Amino acid sequence: MHEYLVCTPATLTRPAGLPPTQSPCTDAEFAEIDAALTEAFGAEFPAPADGASLLRRTQERGGAVRFVRAEDGACAGAASCSAPAEGTAELAGVGTRPAYRGRGVAAAVTSALAGVLFERGAESVWLEATGDGSRRVYERVGFRPGGTRLYLRLAAPLS
Repeated sequence: MHEYLVCTPATLTRPAGLPPTQSPCTDAEFAEIDAALTEAFGAEFPAPADGASLLRRTQERGGAVRFVRAEDGACAGAASCSAPAEGTAELAGVGTRPAYRGRGVAAAVTSALAGVLFERGAESVWLEATGDGSRRVYERVGFRPGGTRLYLRLAAPLS
């Protein structure tokens, strides 16, 4: 079972001192975000072969992608959020390159994405916290425990 957290317009906060976020526009920016997220997650999650295209489609279909640009121009970290459906949206793939951790990157993109989706009519945004560190980041910007999810995998029918 996986615990999920929920943010609403009433609970969303943007702590002072967070770095600014940007919305990607070019193929190069989407590719840079994909590379940053691949590095951020290391071997924990396999990188999709067409990650940059998936991120672009998320944004084109009413979702949003935000990233923080580092001082050297590289992508320090990013995340994406699905388009609202039934009043809610899923925020996922929050990742920060190891060299930029502890600088508010994850909090910045999480807060920015929730805000964007609330502006687009979502009543809530939810995500799954994968560890205590990420949970603290999400709670800092207004996410609160919402419940647990259970994932089931059914065996393929015998033929």
